[in-house]
Amino acid sequence: MTSVINNTKLNTFEGVFIPTTLNVLSILIYLRFGFIVGQAGILGSLSLLAIAYCINLLTTLSVSAIATNGNVKGGGAYYMISRSLGPEFGGSIGLVFYLGQVLNAGLNVAGFSDPLLANFGINRGKIAQILPDSGSWPFVYQSILLVMCTLICFSGPGLFARSSKLLFYVLLIATVAIPASVFIVDPFFFNEFDAWYTGPSLSTVYENMWPEFTKGAAGSVLDERENFRDLFGICFSATAGILAGASMSGDLERPSKSIPKGTLNGLLLTFVLYSLVILSLGSSASRKLLWSDVEVIRDVSLSSAVVMLGEFSTCIFSALMGIFGAATLLQAISTDKIIPFVNIFSDCSGDQNVPKKAILFTFILTQLTLFLPVNQIAGYVTMTFLMTFAVLNFACFCLKIASAPNFRPSFRYFNNKTAFLGFLLCIAAMFVADIYAALTILIIELIAFVVIHSYAPAKPWGDVSQSIIYHQVRKYLLIMNQNHVKNWRPQILLLVDDPRSCWKLIGFCNFLKKGGLFILGHVVVVNREEDFRDNFPEISKQRAAWEKIKELHHIKAFFQICASPSINWGVRNVFLGSGLGGMRPNITVIGFYDEKESGQHREFVDIDRLPTDACRKERHLSSNQWVQIIEDLITMGSNVCVAKGFMDAELPPQSSRFVWPWSLTPSDIESLSLDENSRYVDLYPIQMSAHLMDSRGNLNGISINLDTYTLILQLGSVLQSVHAWKSTHVLRVIAFVELKSEVAREKSRIEELLESLRIHATVVVTCLEENNKVYDVIVKGEEDTDGFVESSLKSWEWWTQLKGMRQNPHRHDHRRFNDNMSSRTYVLPQIIGKRKRAFSFLQSMGVSHSMQTTRWMESELSHVTDYDSGDESSEDSSNSPSNNTTSDIMPSNGDEISGDSSDSIRHNSSVLHRDNGGPDVAPNFRDDLVNVSISSISDLVDNAQPFDSSPDSSLYHNSNDDSHRSYPNYMSGSSHANFDSIPEINSDALNFNCLPAKAQHLVINCVMREISSKSTVIFTTLPAPALNTHCNDASSQDYYESLKILSADLPPMAMIHAQSMTVTTDL
Repeated sequence: MTSVINNTKLNTFEGVFIPTTLNVLSILIYLRFGFIVGQAGILGSLSLLAIAYCINLLTTLSVSAIATNGNVKGGGAYYMISRSLGPEFGGSIGLVFYLGQVLNAGLNVAGFSDPLLANFGINRGKIAQILPDSGSWPFVYQSILLVMCTLICFSGPGLFARSSKLLFYVLLIATVAIPASVFIVDPFFFNEFDAWYTGPSLSTVYENMWPEFTKGAAGSVLDERENFRDLFGICFSATAGILAGASMSGDLERPSKSIPKGTLNGLLLTFVLYSLVILSLGSSASRKLLWSDVEVIRDVSLSSAVVMLGEFSTCIFSALMGIFGAATLLQAISTDKIIPFVNIFSDCSGDQNVPKKAILFTFILTQLTLFLPVNQIAGYVTMTFLMTFAVLNFACFCLKIASAPNFRPSFRYFNNKTAFLGFLLCIAAMFVADIYAALTILIIELIAFVVIHSYAPAKPWGDVSQSIIYHQVRKYLLIMNQNHVKNWRPQILLLVDDPRSCWKLIGFCNFLKKGGLFILGHVVVVNREEDFRDNFPEISKQRAAWEKIKELHHIKAFFQICASPSINWGVRNVFLGSGLGGMRPNITVIGFYDEKESGQHREFVDIDRLPTDACRKERHLSSNQWVQIIEDLITMGSNVCVAKGFMDAELPPQSSRFVWPWSLTPSDIESLSLDENSRYVDLYPIQMSAHLMDSRGNLNGISINLDTYTLILQLGSVLQSVHAWKSTHVLRVIAFVELKSEVAREKSRIEELLESLRIHATVVVTCLEENNKVYDVIVKGEEDTDGFVESSLKSWEWWTQLKGMRQNPHRHDHRRFNDNMSSRTYVLPQIIGKRKRAFSFLQSMGVSHSMQTTRWMESELSHVTDYDSGDESSEDSSNSPSNNTTSDIMPSNGDEISGDSSDSIRHNSSVLHRDNGGPDVAPNFRDDLVNVSISSISDLVDNAQPFDSSPDSSLYHNSNDDSHRSYPNYMSGSSHANFDSIPEINSDALNFNCLPAKAQHLVINCVMREISSKSTVIFTTLPAPALNTHCNDASSQDYYESLKILSADLPPMAMIHAQSMTVTTDL
C-alpha cells in the first residue's frame, strides 16, 4: 500500500509549477486584456500588473516561509493557517478559501462557453457553425464540461497531473503565440470596428502609453467611465491563482521543498508572459480597436485555433483545480473536526485517498454557481483570494515577531516587514477593488470564526497566538506598575484543600475578582525532606486534578501548589510565590476554622465524582495553626479575608440576565430595597484606631486606619458591578448608633461618603437603644428573658463581675474590676462639632487578642517598615502595609502632624507592644468619616478635628466633675494623660463604647441577625489577632470563639482586614 501511494506522489514540476502556471494564466488574458490595455494604456496596465504581482510575491514569500518550517499535509493554505494561527483563523479562512475556489471553478466553467460558441456556434462560429447557441444551450455545455472535470478528479491525482501537463503545454504555446503574432501578422484594417491593426509601431506605442478611461467600451460592465478600481479587480483576479500548487500539498513528495520553488518559478514565468502580452497589444493595436473589439487577441492572432485551444486549456484546468483543490481543502477541514456537520467529508477512497464525497459536494456547489452572473462571481473570487493572502501574510508576520525558537524556516528570503507589507496591501486591495464584496467576505469570515470558536474543541496545534501572548505578557509584566490606588483591582489568593468543602467559595471569589487575578493556593505537607521524592507523584497528581477542577467549575484562575514540612510554612510559600511582576495577590481568602475533623464533617457538591476525590487530604488544622496563618498573612502585608458559611451560599448563576450599569438609579435601588423578594449584599464596615504611647507609658496620639472600612465598601461595589449580582441583588451599607436622635445624621454622613466614592448603595442605620435585645440586657441591665446572653457569656469573668456589681454594688470590689478593665477597654473617639457615640459599625472588631488595641511606644515607630521606599518601589502596593495615604497619626493635642511623622502602622514584632491585661479588649472605633468634600481618602484623616471631651463621650464617670476624669483629659488633648488610669465605675453610665470585645460582638451579632438574616452575603471587618496569639492555646481558642460569637447564625460572611488603600476620589 505504501509503495503504491508513494508512486502517485507528485514532484515540484507536476505538483506545483504546472498547477500554479495554469491557474495564474487565467482565461481573462484572452477575454479582458485587450480591454485593460485600451483603458489603462501600456504604463497603466504594467502598473496594475506590478501591484498584483507585488501582492502575489509577498504572499508567496510568506507561504514559502511557513511551508519550509515543518511538514505540510493536505489542505494547503488552510493547513498552514490553522497550524500557525489556530483553528478559528484556519477554519474560517479555509471555509472562505473553499468558497472562493468553488466560485473560481464556476467562473471558468461559465467562461468556457464563450470561446466555444465563438468558434463553433451556429450563429457566430468562426471555425464551424455546428453547435446551437441560443436559450439554455450555453448552460448545457458548461454542465457537460463540469461533469467531465469531476470524473477526472474522481480518478485521483495521477490522472489529474497527466491532464494538467498536457493542458500546460497547450496553454504555453497559445500564450507565446500572442506576442509572436505581432511580428508575423501584417497590418490590416477592421471594417467592422473602423480601426487599424498596425503591427509593431512607435506611433501606436505613443498612442497607447497613457491611461484613457472611456464609457461603454467593449467588455465594460459599468454604466459610467471606467476607473482604476474596476481595472485592478479584473487584473488581480486574472493573476490570483498562486496557491494552486500549495493546494496540492497532500499529494506532493516533498511539499516543504516543492511549494516555494514551484510557486516562485510559476510566478516568474506568468509575469513574463503577461508583460509580453501587454507590450505586444499596446504596440500593435490602435486604441480604437482595443476599445471596440473584446476578442482582439484572437482576431489578430496568427492562428485562431491556437488561441481557442489556449482558452479551452485554461478553462478546463481552472475547473479541474477548483474542484480537486476545493475538495481536498474540505476534506482537511472535515478531518480536523473544527466545523460542525462537515465530518462526513473526511472519508477517502482507493489507494490514492481520493475524497470522493468532498468532490461530489463541490461539484454540486459549482453547478449552482453557474446560475449566478459572471461579473458578480469574479468580484467575490477576488475577495476570497485576497482575504486568504492577507491571513497567510499575517500568520507569517506573527510567527516572525513571536520569535519562537522553533520557527526556523529553511526559506530565508522574507522578514516581518515583507509579511506585514503583504498583509496591508491585501487588505487595501480588497477595499479598493470592491468595498461591498470585501465587507461581505469579512462578515462571512467573522461568523465562521465565532462558530468555530464556540463549538470547536481545543486543538493541540501550538498556534502562534500562544507565542505572541507569552511575548506580550512578559513585556508588560516587566513594566506593569499598580502602585497607584486608581489602578487597584481585586487580586485574590484563595487557600483551598478539598473542593467539596469550598466549591461555592471558589465560585464566589471568581465573581469577586471582577477581571482581576484569581489564584487557588494549595499546600501538600511533606514531613521530611527525604520524603519529597516519594511524594512528588502525589503533588503532580493533585496539580493535574486541580487544573481539571478549574475547567469543571468554569472559573478563570491559576493554581499554585506548594510542598512544605508544615501547613504554615506552606501557606507562607504559597503567598510569597503566587503571581508574577505586578500581578500578585492583594487579598488572601481563608476559610473559617472548623473544630471538627474534615473526615467527620464534609459538605458535598452535587457532583458524583470530582478529580480531587482520589487525592490525599491533609490533616485537620489546629486553632493555633489557623490563627498563625492569619498572623503570618498580616505580617507579610496581605489584606486578609476570613470566609464563613459559604458551603450553603445561594450564589447567582453565571448566566444571569444582563442589566446595564446605568439602568439602576439610586431611586431604583431604594425601591428595590423595599421589595421583600430582593436579595441583599450587606456591608458592615468599621474603622479601627491604635493608641500611641510614649516611653513613659503615656498616651501620645492615635493612629487612624481607613483601609478596612474602605476595602469593605470597595469589595461590595465590585461584587455589585458583576452582571449576575447587579441584576439580582441590592447593595446595602448598614450602620448603627446608640441614640435615636443620631440616626438621621449618621445616615446623611454615610450617604455623602458613598456619593464621593461613586458607590451606589442603600444606607440603613439602626438604633441600639430601641432595637437590640442583647444591648438592653448587657448595657441597660434588663432581664435576659430568653437566656441568650447568659448562655453566650456565662463562663466569662467580666460578665460574672458585672452581674455581681449590679446585684450588690456596695459589696463589689470596684478597684479590682477597674484594674481588670483598664487594660482591656478603650474609649470610642469622638469628633468635635459632629456627633457623640454615633459610629458606622457594620462589623464589630474586638474579639480576644485580635480586638486588643495596640499600644505603640513612641521610640518604636522608627522600626516600622516602609514599603514604599528603596528597591521595593516596583512592588504592588496592594501587598504592602498602609502608607500615609491610608493611615494618619492624630497627636494627643489635637493638631495634625506632618506627613513625615505619620508612618505606616504595621503588624510587626519590632513595633507591636502587646498588653498583658487579658484577651478581651475592645477596640477604639472611628465611625465618623468626616467631611466628604475632600479630594482624596487620605484627607479624611487630615481634616479630622480634636476629640470631644464632653461627658457623653466617656465610658465612665467619676463621682467628681468632668474636669477630674483622666479619660476626658486625654480626649481633650492632654499630652500626658495616663491611659491606664481608669476612674471609678458608675454602672448607670455603661454604654456600648465601654463594652469589652466579646460583649460588643454579641450586640453586633444581634444587629446582623435582625437585619441581614436573609441576605446572600455579609461583608464586615475582621478583628486581627495580636502578635503571637497562636503561641497560646487558650488565646487561639478564645480568638476563634470570639469570631464565632460575631458570626453565629448568620448568612455567608466575609470578614476583612486591610492594610492598603483601595479607593480614591482623585481623577
